[in-house]
Amino acid sequence: MFVNVNVFFRYVLSNSLSWPGGTSVILNIWVTYVGGAVAYYVGDHVSVQYIHQKLPANHARAVTVFINGLVGLLGFAMLWWGSQLAISQASSRTVYEVLGITSISLFWTRIPLAIGGCYLVFEAGRQILKTLIDDLEDDSYAAAISLALFIVLAMTLYLARIPFPGQGVLEIAAIFGLLIVLIVINTPIAFAMALSMLIFLLFFPNSLDILMPLLVIQQMGQALSGFSILAIPLFIYAGRIMTIAGITSRIIEFANLLVGRMRAGLSHVNVVASMLFAGISGSAVADTAAVGSILIPAMEDEGYDTGYTCAVTCSSSVIGPIIPPSIIMIIYAITVPSVSVAGLFMAGVVPGLLFGLGIIATTYVVGYRTDWEKFPEVEHRDRPTAREAGGIVKDTVFALIMPLIIIGGILSGAFTATEAGGVAVLYAIVVGLFVYREMTLAEFIDASYSAVTMSGVTLFIIGAAKPITQVMAIKGVPEQIAAILLSTTSQGILLVLLIVALLSILALFIESIANILLWAPVFAPLVVEVGIDPLHFAIVMIMTLAMGMITPPLGVTLFVAAPIANTNIETIAKNIVFFFLIEFLVLVTVILVPEIALWLPRTLGYG
Repeated sequence: MFVNVNVFFRYVLSNSLSWPGGTSVILNIWVTYVGGAVAYYVGDHVSVQYIHQKLPANHARAVTVFINGLVGLLGFAMLWWGSQLAISQASSRTVYEVLGITSISLFWTRIPLAIGGCYLVFEAGRQILKTLIDDLEDDSYAAAISLALFIVLAMTLYLARIPFPGQGVLEIAAIFGLLIVLIVINTPIAFAMALSMLIFLLFFPNSLDILMPLLVIQQMGQALSGFSILAIPLFIYAGRIMTIAGITSRIIEFANLLVGRMRAGLSHVNVVASMLFAGISGSAVADTAAVGSILIPAMEDEGYDTGYTCAVTCSSSVIGPIIPPSIIMIIYAITVPSVSVAGLFMAGVVPGLLFGLGIIATTYVVGYRTDWEKFPEVEHRDRPTAREAGGIVKDTVFALIMPLIIIGGILSGAFTATEAGGVAVLYAIVVGLFVYREMTLAEFIDASYSAVTMSGVTLFIIGAAKPITQVMAIKGVPEQIAAILLSTTSQGILLVLLIVALLSILALFIESIANILLWAPVFAPLVVEVGIDPLHFAIVMIMTLAMGMITPPLGVTLFVAAPIANTNIETIAKNIVFFFLIEFLVLVTVILVPEIALWLPRTLGYG
């Protein structure tokens, strides 16, 4: 709301305001840590559930208790040190103007950490108690033993004050090793990021003497102080509003008009709808949830194979972060300021289209390999009349205009990426209320609540990554990694392929946003040193990490699609192989032929 107020004053009244930006930044910090904590209650946090789901019931409960013990530890740290920071900085002032007030106390930027921590402690305790009761009812003591072991282990390691045998890269390697272990056992990724650094400092207090646990919590708060980060919750909110406003269903109807009568028509509708939806939401998870919730049941009703249905939905949703606007592109541009958001947006257009065309082609390959058994007979679908087709196009116009407003506004310089997110939210609300008239007050409230928790998850990852990235920079880890990679090869393309291989492995366990925050500052300067265009590498990295969203064990889109279709991850994974291979082929082509990504931004003056 405040972002749109500023846009209105700047263009209509020719009087730009200073306070909406500062107000929005403060609210964003509250959304991050209070909303991120509430997201733990509603189950919105991303985690690697694959291994956890394979455990026997009593063992799974034992691990659940252990994980909640860790979450409670993080919550206590946020409560304890967040309160100290809030009290100690109560007399200090922000540099922001908030609601017309020149500045406010830093207390209001730190207390959300303590409030979020308090909620995490409460929720972790509640889940531990519930799990203990469930375990006892099943005549098992695994959960109780796990809780006892957690307490004993935590106290022993903390009191022992063990010195860590190594410095620099070894310390960072230990932190990343701990991070991977936490993620593998099903700890929410946002919490695992913060816990890996916090646990290391608590158990090895004489290591990383440049950083104390208090500073970890402080940096988590400071990481969300930029105005550009506001684009993330705004685009997430826009995606949620789109679904309840009827925009998503109109996009699917339009895609059905274009390709629905082709053989395996709904498969192609799925892909085309994802490509159109990508031009608005910028999120693979939002794409899977919005398009999948409509098309997965529809495809199953027509007789499509369940595993194939989910596979094509997840694979096409990967286009979301590649075709502009894209949330992870915005994060990349924030992390690597030498690359512009507009340039990244334009660089993603052709690779995104190639991904979509490749998936459509793959449906035919899968069809012929299985003698079309995965597809029902849909060739005889009635052709819409000219009047019906015109009605669909007319009804979809308002939905299709939305990406033109967003991208056109950014490219023209009319507004920033953050302001574009605000405009997208406002546009979706107006269309839902006054054009399609499908949005109710109850749905709007539910969508707003969901947007807050989803934003909290994403933003929490950004805050939790800040301490790790700072330690890596201070310890000279980027320089050491660069030296190691350059000693392997100094050939630009070979180096990019090596980095892609490393990122592909990391993407199996670490969420794409976290990977960008951790590794983009490390690899981006390195590839420039060997002559690779920074915009070319940026789109390659984004494509690589986007593909990680469909690869187990993390594969976040798989975990979204599976419950919609009432199936399991293995079934989807088996069917997704061919789609992954075609996307990998497109990725390699973009690496070897940089102009595929670069010609459009260069033509438009953004390269």
